[in-house]
Amino acid sequence: MHANVKPLTHWAIYKGYKLRFRDRTPARVVGVLTDSAGSRIEFAYLPDALIIQLPDAQVQINEFGWEVECRKMP
Repeated sequence: MHANVKPLTHWAIYKGYKLRFRDRTPARVVGVLTDSAGSRIEFAYLPDALIIQLPDAQVQINEFGWEVECRKMP
C-alpha cells in the first residue's frame, strides 16, 4: 500500500511545482520539487500528519492541499 499523495500533489500544483518521487512508503514520501525557474528543492512528506518538510520550512496542509500553517526553520 502506498501513501496518499493527492493532498501533496494538489499543493504542488497550487504552488507551480513539478514533483518527482524518489521513495514512497505508507509512512513517508521523499522527492524533489522543481519550480518554473528550474530550481530544485528536496522534500519529505508525512501523509498521516499532512506535513511537507522542506529544507527551510515545515508546511502543514489539509486534505485538499491548502496550507494550514507554515513554519520557517532556523
